[in-house]
Amino acid sequence: MIYTIKPNDTLGNISTRFGTSLQSIIIANNIINPDMITVGEKILIPDEKDNPFSIEVVLRDRILKLLSSNVVVTHYPVAIGKSSTPTPSGSWKITKKGLWGGPFGGYFMQLSVPYGIYGIHGTNKPWTIGQKASNGCVRMYSNQAAELYSIVPKGTPVLIY
Repeated sequence: MIYTIKPNDTLGNISTRFGTSLQSIIIANNIINPDMITVGEKILIPDEKDNPFSIEVVLRDRILKLLSSNVVVTHYPVAIGKSSTPTPSGSWKITKKGLWGGPFGGYFMQLSVPYGIYGIHGTNKPWTIGQKASNGCVRMYSNQAAELYSIVPKGTPVLIY
């Protein structure tokens, strides 16, 4: 959604009003200084309909890339599926987001894989990051999974290759 800055707006109160993280708005709009917004300026509030974000998981390198408008914003090390339970390659979308405990490290983003439940999530086994260790999911350090979870909306495309 495109929003026009009004008098007395701050990015903080805009993010609260629309239920979107401040970081998501900053990244989506390439904002250098969040304290320097001007009345009348138009910004993108990322949501399922207007989503500049995408994710790429490079299995060979065990890296997850976060992109905004096709430009890499950051990347994270990940664990991927074991040889016996590989991470499914293909083009997917995040269909659900939720807080899952235990081995999922708190944050779970389910993928649209039609056969089974696969997702991107945190882990209670951080020593597995960088390895082929999961049952097919993409594991992240839990604090990084929380960060990614706060940035990307449902519907975000995920390319795994």
